[in-house]
Amino acid sequence: MKVYVDVNVLYYFLTANEEFGERAENLIEKYSGDMVTSALTVWQLYILFRRQKRKLSLTDILSELGIEIVPLTIEILRSAEQCKKLDFDDALHYSTMKAYGVTTILSNDRDFDKVEVKRVF
Repeated sequence: MKVYVDVNVLYYFLTANEEFGERAENLIEKYSGDMVTSALTVWQLYILFRRQKRKLSLTDILSELGIEIVPLTIEILRSAEQCKKLDFDDALHYSTMKAYGVTTILSNDRDFDKVEVKRVF
């Protein structure tokens, strides 16, 4: 069964975040090979690391971690526009999950508790 990995978990892991890095690493190890995320996540990570003036090959890193990157489609965009419980970024992640039949998200974002998914962190 696939789990969706949110951008915050990957960011904590990749930056060895003092507070949440170890927890993120444990989750990534536990679900290795069973994780999926959106191309949006790659873009969000790119922006975060560009602000820090760090250059990483995110697609290579995610591939090495066994994370499948799925496309952001027009259907997902339309679905996200209809989601009123989440901000648009989170709605895009949630709509991606629905499109791929994923019901569990690895995330530190409690906003996902507002929708019908199992949030693990």
